[in-house]
Amino acid sequence: MVDDNITSTRVTIFGETYNIRSQADPEYTSAVAEHVDNTMQMIKKQIGMQDPLKIAILASMSITDELFQAKENSALKSADIEEKCNSLLDMVDSYLNRHQTTEPLSQRSLR
Repeated sequence: MVDDNITSTRVTIFGETYNIRSQADPEYTSAVAEHVDNTMQMIKKQIGMQDPLKIAILASMSITDELFQAKENSALKSADIEEKCNSLLDMVDSYLNRHQTTEPLSQRSLR
């Protein structure tokens, strides 16, 4: 089965050219490759190492660290949002409980 959404994008990472076949948008694929290349170039400058395999491993560690930090930040933000939503719900419940009446809604006056 051939997927028509697959495109091939030519990218260069650390001086090597690759044809990446993916369903992702070519601009996205290029941006990912550019990030990998930039990370590898930065590590090469910082450490002065020449071995591409070791540089690639260190780059993958660095990029994975970025991913883990982003996931942790996202989880913290989600927990904060959930806490704020629960607080708002508690305030609404409290307000409704204080202003609860047995009159049918149609007989209540608008305040």
